[in-house]
Parts: sequence; C-alpha cells; structure tokens
Amino acid sequence: MIKKIAIALIALVLLVGVGAAALPRTWRVEQQVVIASSPERIHPFLNDLKRWQEWSPWTRALDPQLRNMFEGPQDGVGARWSWLGPKMGQGRIEIVESDPTQGIALSEALESPTENARARIRFTREGAQTRVTWTDEGTLPLMVGGFFKGTVETRLSAHLATGLQKLKVLVEALPPPALPPAPVPSPATEAVDAGSP
Repeated sequence: MIKKIAIALIALVLLVGVGAAALPRTWRVEQQVVIASSPERIHPFLNDLKRWQEWSPWTRALDPQLRNMFEGPQDGVGARWSWLGPKMGQGRIEIVESDPTQGIALSEALESPTENARARIRFTREGAQTRVTWTDEGTLPLMVGGFFKGTVETRLSAHLATGLQKLKVLVEALPPPALPPAPVPSPATEAVDAGSP
C-alpha cells in the first residue's frame, strides 16, 4: 500500500512538472505616464539608483526590514543596486544603458545569481511633456514558473504603475528651471551703440 502511494505521488509530481514545463514562462509588462517636464529633468531620478528610494514601489515602506546595497559608480552605466528582505526577497539591478534624452536600460537578477530579466524606461518628447514608458520582461524558472506567470505580470504591472505615478508627482513638484542669464554686451557693441544717432 505504501509503495503504491509513493508511486502515485511520484507520478503526480512528474505530471505537474511536465505540465508546468509546457506553460509559457516568459513574462512582460509595460506601463506609461506623461510627465509635464523634460527628459533631462526626469533622468537624474532614474540614473542614480539611490534616488529610486524617493519614488519606486520597492522601498522600506513595502518591506520595513529591507537591506539595500549600492555598488559601482554613483550613477550611470555600471551602477548596481542589490536588496534583501523578507517581503521583497533578493535581487539586483544594474544600469547598462543611460541617456538623458532617451532613458535607461537595466539588467536584472531576481531571486537568481545571474540575469533573468531586463527592463527599459524610455522617454518620448510630446511638446513640453515627456511620455515615460517602463517595460520589464523576463523568464521564470522551468519547473513551476509557468504557474506564476499571470500573478507576476499582475503584481509587477501594478508596481510599475505606482512607481511612475510617484515619479510624476515628484518631478512635477520641482521648482521651475532657472532661466539662462541675459547676455552681457561686449565693449565693442557698447561703443557702436553709443555712437549711433
């Protein structure tokens, strides 16, 4: 009897594994927001990963026991942010592309020692405003990942939307950019003006 139960359990595990392996494991989410500002004013909040704590959904407000570690340059390509917490788990992101007018691209290792996801936050000028599009995609583990694809997409999509709205509020609350100083006339120009009738 025990042998039959063991065989049935093994068969069930194999059946679940085969079923999960057949399910799609690649997830992709995208969210957008329009910010009344220029790309150059938005970019610093993305390019410095420490500043993500000002607007991203992944802060100690979500996970009070979160531990953040920052490595590499202060900002730009090569900057890395790693985290560990009971709610957020563990992960790492690294900036791999950065352009003040175009946005940034990220390499991600989520619950994995190696890259298993990629993200891009793109800027599109729309007159005096900027459309910010955040795309994130990756692949879940082979045996059970397919079962969680929908959950991952739903939760992550909500997180991206929350982060973009917070970024919008933060950027739009900035004081207006300083006007460039008025040009100082050269002595030659002043002499010409003084001699004019």
